[in-house]
Amino acid sequence: MRSSVKNIRVGIITLAGNFNYGNRLQCYAMARLVERVGCIPFVLEKEQQFSLPRRAYYAIKKAACVLLGKGPSSNAEKNRTPERAAAFRRFGRNIPTVILPGMGRSARDSYDYFIVGSDQVWNPEGIRHQEPWFFAKFTRPEQRIAVAASLGIDSFADSKQSERVAGGVSGFAHVSVREKRGAELIKECSDIDAKVICDPTLVLSSDDWRTVADGRCTPEKPYVFTYLLGGLGTEAADVLEMVTDHGRIPVVPLSDRQKPGEPDAGPAEFIDLIDNAAHVVTDSFHAAVFSSILHTPLTIVHREGGASMFSRLEQLSQMLGIEEKVYGTPEYDLTRAGEYKGVDEAIACEREKFMGYLEGCFER
Repeated sequence: MRSSVKNIRVGIITLAGNFNYGNRLQCYAMARLVERVGCIPFVLEKEQQFSLPRRAYYAIKKAACVLLGKGPSSNAEKNRTPERAAAFRRFGRNIPTVILPGMGRSARDSYDYFIVGSDQVWNPEGIRHQEPWFFAKFTRPEQRIAVAASLGIDSFADSKQSERVAGGVSGFAHVSVREKRGAELIKECSDIDAKVICDPTLVLSSDDWRTVADGRCTPEKPYVFTYLLGGLGTEAADVLEMVTDHGRIPVVPLSDRQKPGEPDAGPAEFIDLIDNAAHVVTDSFHAAVFSSILHTPLTIVHREGGASMFSRLEQLSQMLGIEEKVYGTPEYDLTRAGEYKGVDEAIACEREKFMGYLEGCFER
């Protein structure tokens, strides 16, 4: 690493919230990797000061749910047990976090660069009315770096979404995204050629992750671990019937919206639960990532309902050569769920590309 990079202050802008395992783990990884290139990381969170348009948006959304006979979506943080909340806080102490009172000149001038990423920081629906933050509009263009940003979608819903993304990415000095499909969408709407690099969680080693893992929620006897953000669909049910030996092996379920019977696990416990499972069944990108890093038998299923996000899992399976772990594909083979031949080498290649990109962003 060039000595000129030393002591550069880097503000990291990503999704906030102490309930999503993948988000907190990628946030931790990003901070550690910024440190590895000689910079000083600060994960930025802005004070919750909703503007009138955003308040109006939530009021309209709530009214629409009532009219359609749907209940309001559950608040993931409020619905947790105190023990799970404490587990997230424990892990959060590993992440250097700064609360910004606003997006003025003082915030811009407090840091040399601003990284936006990883996770779904550019999901058009998820960041609606928050574009100034997630596209770092309060900073100078030469300060803006996108690192493995994700759009989290396979296609734009309408022209307004594509216009918002195009207007945001055009102000960045360096643009990289996590998914090939995301790069295609950015090219389509802005004509910008975004680099495709892996998620930061893949760049840390199995030893790195085991160092911060916590086994307090991990059973002593064999178990199957499920992390199904779309709920228990037909594919997952079919797989569980097989991998639990028709119900003889217990299942440890986890989700980011805690349900009765789930363990009070935080991100550190999430790692250990995956590491020691007899099998992982998931529709989650990050659960598949950690299973691959830790060589845990894995089956990837399709998420049922909602917008299609499967392209990122499809790309991950192709990148690592684990297509046989994707249920319903011609390559699927349950007997090879724990086979990871060539995966470490594939991950090492992705790590090299990621670090080369990150170092290049700070060269002067």
